[in-house]
Amino acid sequence: MLKLKGGIDLNKLAKFVVNHKKFILILYAVLILLSLFSMNFTSINYDLSSYLPSDMNSIKGRNILENEFKIKGTASVLLEDKPYFEVQNIKDKISKVKGVKSAVWLDDAEDIKKAESFMDESIKKEFVSGKYSLIQVQFDDDNDSLNTKKALSEIEEIIGDSGLIGGPAAVSKDVRETTDREMTYYSIAAFIIILIILFMAMSSFIEPILFFIAIGTAILLNAGTNFIFKSISSTTYSAASILQLAVSMDYSIFLLHRFIEEKNNCKNKDEAMIEAIKKTFDSISASALTTICGFLALIVMKYGIGRDIGLVLSKGVLFSLITVITLLPCLILLFDDKIEKHQHKIYLPNFNKSSKWLIKHRYVSLIIAIITAVPAFLAQSNLKYYYANEKTLPPTSISNISNSKINDIFSNQNKLIMIVPKDNKLKETELMDSIEKIDNVKEVAGLYSAVDKFIPDSFIPKEAKDNFESDKYSYFIITLNSELEGKNTKDAINKIRNAAKGKFNEWYLTGEAAIYSDLEDVTSKDFVNVTILSIILIGIIILITFKSISIPLILIFVIELGIWINLSIPYFQGKSLNFISFIIIGAIQLGATVDYAILFTSRYKENIEVMPKYDAAVKTIKDTGRSILTSSLILIAGTLSVSFITSIRSASELTLLIGRGAIISLILVLTVLPTLLMIFNGFIKSTTYKWPKEIK
Repeated sequence: MLKLKGGIDLNKLAKFVVNHKKFILILYAVLILLSLFSMNFTSINYDLSSYLPSDMNSIKGRNILENEFKIKGTASVLLEDKPYFEVQNIKDKISKVKGVKSAVWLDDAEDIKKAESFMDESIKKEFVSGKYSLIQVQFDDDNDSLNTKKALSEIEEIIGDSGLIGGPAAVSKDVRETTDREMTYYSIAAFIIILIILFMAMSSFIEPILFFIAIGTAILLNAGTNFIFKSISSTTYSAASILQLAVSMDYSIFLLHRFIEEKNNCKNKDEAMIEAIKKTFDSISASALTTICGFLALIVMKYGIGRDIGLVLSKGVLFSLITVITLLPCLILLFDDKIEKHQHKIYLPNFNKSSKWLIKHRYVSLIIAIITAVPAFLAQSNLKYYYANEKTLPPTSISNISNSKINDIFSNQNKLIMIVPKDNKLKETELMDSIEKIDNVKEVAGLYSAVDKFIPDSFIPKEAKDNFESDKYSYFIITLNSELEGKNTKDAINKIRNAAKGKFNEWYLTGEAAIYSDLEDVTSKDFVNVTILSIILIGIIILITFKSISIPLILIFVIELGIWINLSIPYFQGKSLNFISFIIIGAIQLGATVDYAILFTSRYKENIEVMPKYDAAVKTIKDTGRSILTSSLILIAGTLSVSFITSIRSASELTLLIGRGAIISLILVLTVLPTLLMIFNGFIKSTTYKWPKEIK
């Protein structure tokens, strides 16, 4: 007799679901209402920088800037063809905006009434270049905060069409507004396309509606329980529903297809549903658990966004599993008469003819896979990835246009901040001098570059000291000639850090480029950790499901090969990936598509009990092909809808990888997997508990 973990009788569970349909439906109605209410207690965190590892030197430095010097979000306002008095007037208006800490321009350091020839050229060039003026704005909150966004909107109204706004805060605002605007469009597109696929795959117009009710309920329950985290990231918020829908819809398909089969073998519909639940529970739960494990592997990322995505999506898939096992059977039985009444032709292929062809040419597919494996592995191992936030936006975005123009006019705006303990004037000056000699360092500016180091502190103006010193620390600004990312920037940062190590026991180097450099070091380890953990967890689930040592190895190899091929494509295209996509795609693709392999292997095991392995492989493709195809098409539709609509590069890349990964996994499961199962049948038999004897 089938038993769940903990000793619960699976037969009793199935009978309970079938015999208590009204109770279950009422229960879910109450839970939906509670979820709609509790959703209001979950806030959306748009400050993605808050997920950065707190032990990074650059993040420690940024925190000191925020706490000691009150330096947080920043932006740059570029004005064209404005006389000095008008720029001054605009600057004064900006400084009065709620959320703005300060607005700094030339008039803060020079008397703008005097002739330009009498002004300090080194100061002037920071704020004025030809017909352009640059106002540096600091905010009370971080770049990603809602208050900073509101302040930027007010600044936009002040400058009107006479200027542009660039800098980190402007980039964050663009990313936030673009994501919020586009989420509605790609959500609707995904819903419509998935609905069309389901109509094509199912034999009734009613079935897809029931699927959406079941999985939609799971999505609502997931959203309604996110309050336990207090807040979730904007990235998770925008992607969770679609990904949950895309990765778990196949559970519904597996259950329904089995129910249709069992109706031909059972006395009545209730008995058929009981059998369907019992016979699909192992494969559905294993599929769900492998997906959950894939997502849970993300929690080991030092970048906290992985934990955020991993926990929310894992919880969502668990809810999907529960609703498919409990709610969906009730809905199917309740509307079964209408399902049969509204029948139509199935438009997706049934693999009745192609199954024999695929098995006949199985060695061709295996040879192609073997030839592909090595270059794909090497290519994905050498794939380059990027970190800069502005690279996620299209070149046509307002903030990118602004930043490009500001950089062209005022040279490179790549600035680093070095923080050192206060009251060691000589060491600080020596460090500034040594850094200034480093390649790609354009300029070093601080308190002791503005005043003579031999002047006693009592003679230094308080305003100057307050700009660069706190009670504990002193800082100076390093301007690089290079971009935010790249070899030249990385080399310069490493040399700057080595110079600091030679002078101070405690020092901090921060700024966007420094943060990206630290992230590069951290995330290279994240990728390895996430990959290993996802393989181990999913391997354990498959081992328990099949009571086998060899089957986990075969199934994981097939999907990992798909991941290598997937990640090798951007390498051969000469493209780079956002670092988050690079880290998490392996866990997501493995977790979301290994269920194709589990379903196939489960049915293959059933078939080889009664027929030779060649015939079993052919029949298994016939039995599972349409279900796997439907499942993969849903995942493809859900993700590619986002990829083709969104202008956020990082979101487009990730969803494209997931969708393309589903296609690759589908092909490999229907070609390479049956070949491996047949070749290694003897090895599987010797390493698997109760694997059927081969029938000749």
